[in-house]
Amino acid sequence: MKNLITQYTPQLELDLIALHTGNDQAKKWFYQSVINILETPKLSSFSKCDAISEAFISLDSKLDYIKEQQRLLANLKKQIEIAKELAKEEVSKALLSFGITKLEGLKVSSISATKETIKSVAKLEIYNEDALLKAGYFKVELDREAVEDAILSTDKKEEVQDYADMKIEKVVKGATIRLNKRKNGLASDELSLAA
Repeated sequence: MKNLITQYTPQLELDLIALHTGNDQAKKWFYQSVINILETPKLSSFSKCDAISEAFISLDSKLDYIKEQQRLLANLKKQIEIAKELAKEEVSKALLSFGITKLEGLKVSSISATKETIKSVAKLEIYNEDALLKAGYFKVELDREAVEDAILSTDKKEEVQDYADMKIEKVVKGATIRLNKRKNGLASDELSLAA
């Protein structure tokens, strides 16, 4: 016998992923997939909850996998960039050791070698930040929070009303759900009892 939860989850997950288009048809398909699960008389309420949640949990797993791969790729990118810079230095040293500053090629026009250069760059070191601040070495920035407080107050509003105002914008937060994952998943015999 097929597991009723996995029977519905793949379609629900496909319809959930299709929501990225934002079009009305994708929303209708996803909505209908949820309705199909909710209207299935053979499923208990626990199974319906699990069937819907499984699509989100599966996406969470995919997102976690992608994040881990991005982290690994970022590390690999950094390693390759470091290796590339060090290799350029070594090739330059090797070419210069033969007195070659330019090596002509067929696939590339040429490789040019440059000697190591030492350049002096000024770098500011602060010994006593408080003393410098007291001496007047700081910049003044608009305190937006103080302006908001003044506009909303009755006694300070006149000071700022000619220079600033508060506008009300509508922020629509779409309907959503929250998955309450178990810290320790139920054992399979507990799941069968719950169903």
